[in-house]
Amino acid sequence: MSELALTKTTKFFRSYGIKCNEELIAEWLNTASRRENLSEQVCEDDLYDFNEWCRWKGTPYEEGIDDQTKIARLLEEINDLQSEVSALKKE
Repeated sequence: MSELALTKTTKFFRSYGIKCNEELIAEWLNTASRRENLSEQVCEDDLYDFNEWCRWKGTPYEEGIDDQTKIARLLEEINDLQSEVSALKKE
């Protein structure tokens, strides 16, 4: 990925009101399998792809994570939900 592509992509996303930094864009470009052949032209489809990637980043449903990480995140999510249920029952 070229520095020009990174800068251009960041500016494009910001022009749509997306709060992002170059580090986040670089991570997305490096981890997304479809980004391997990034053209110099960025389009709205890339914007939607980035939003989806951000939506799932850090969750059990993140693309490209190993099974152990996925299981650990699911267990954490279950514990959080159980705590929330307990708190709601007390109310």
